[in-house]
Amino acid sequence: MSSPVELLSQDFDNLSKTNKKIANFIINDPKKAAELNIEELSKITDTSTASVSRLVKSLGYTNFREFTLALAYAQLKPQNLPIFKEIDVTDTLSSIARKVFAGSQQALQDTLNNVDETEFARAVLRIIDCHQLGFFGLGGSSIVALDGYHKFLRTSKNCFYYTDYDIQLMQAVRMTKDDCAILISHSGKNQQTLKIANILKQKGVTIIGITSNRDSPLANLSDIIFISYSEESDYRSEGMYSLLAQITILDTLFMMVAVRMGPDSETTIRNVQGVIESTRD
Repeated sequence: MSSPVELLSQDFDNLSKTNKKIANFIINDPKKAAELNIEELSKITDTSTASVSRLVKSLGYTNFREFTLALAYAQLKPQNLPIFKEIDVTDTLSSIARKVFAGSQQALQDTLNNVDETEFARAVLRIIDCHQLGFFGLGGSSIVALDGYHKFLRTSKNCFYYTDYDIQLMQAVRMTKDDCAILISHSGKNQQTLKIANILKQKGVTIIGITSNRDSPLANLSDIIFISYSEESDYRSEGMYSLLAQITILDTLFMMVAVRMGPDSETTIRNVQGVIESTRD
């Protein structure tokens, strides 16, 4: 369906003198019009609330409230379309929800279809055998790193994660060839993350990289690489669908490690769960 302004513009010549006054105001300042109630709009345009109500109903809207919501929503078009190319300004809320869920599902399926099972096997072995497991991620990728750290705290592995970049650098320097590091970067080109990766490489630390870019510097520096796939626009460094796929990769690694570690991991998980449950009484 066309926006309210488009509808008014298309039918402007056929409107009555009164309706043209209302339409003129809305077309020239749709943002302000969207913020007014029906009494305010009728007063500003020197018309009646009945005239305003009849006009919006003639455009196909149930009432004035529905009209102003559509008017306000249409103002988002310049911001939304370049960012989310699959979302159209005319989409209903339920349509947007379906598209977002579909995008998430597609990203997960594409990622699963392209993951090499041997990479999971190699990663699980390195994680189980390592002395300590570090998680590194900046910006949006810090969400993934924190989630992974939060999951692996439930195992018997000695793991760490710090949000501060300087502390991440210092921790990277302290790691050894007996350790394992999981680095997350959507673009795989973040210079700060790459500095950490280079330090870890020099120290002989096993690097498990998670990125959306197979040809990125992070992918080339990693000993084991997982690629998260999605078709979203590259308008920012953190793609929301890729983020979900990356979290799922870490969830998968956690489950695999927990199962392979057997009783030790199960005991730790139960102890952690018991402590958490005790705080909910």
